[in-house]
Amino acid sequence: MKDGVPVVYWMFRSAWTVLHLLLVLSAGVLVLWWGIDDGNARRLLGPVMSGLLDVQSAVAGAIPWPWDA
Repeated sequence: MKDGVPVVYWMFRSAWTVLHLLLVLSAGVLVLWWGIDDGNARRLLGPVMSGLLDVQSAVAGAIPWPWDA
């Protein structure tokens, strides 16, 4: 026992942590690979960035500045 918790728990927790880390790293590699392949990320992020700039412009113009009058 470690801190009143059975060793089996710590073994399970360690194994689950390693498995989870491997799954997250695998997903990250797949997304990176997909993004680099044939410019997929550029095609996806282009319209997203344009939409974000439109939202930024709308929010910035929502409240008039005192010195604009």
